[in-house]
Amino acid sequence: MLRITIAETVSEQRWTLEGRLVQPWISELKSCWTRTETARRERKCVVDLTGVTFIDKSGEKVLAALSKEGAELIATGLYTRHVVHNIEMKKSNPQL
Repeated sequence: MLRITIAETVSEQRWTLEGRLVQPWISELKSCWTRTETARRERKCVVDLTGVTFIDKSGEKVLAALSKEGAELIATGLYTRHVVHNIEMKKSNPQL
């Protein structure tokens, strides 16, 4: 199960993800991301992964895509920080 909560302010769109970032929830996350694209323009986008308990390879790919589109990924747990660190390293050095 994955819970997606979107909170909006004038300057920011904050996504809070809770649960497992795995199939079939990846397609729902992608769908929500696409639907809110217009509302996100010119605002900072933050994806809070504090409540995420597991991320599979498809979850890592979607997070990398969100990061590439400008989303700031926030992680606090050891596991999610490791995943985010790897995504950021690949983003800054695509040859990895």
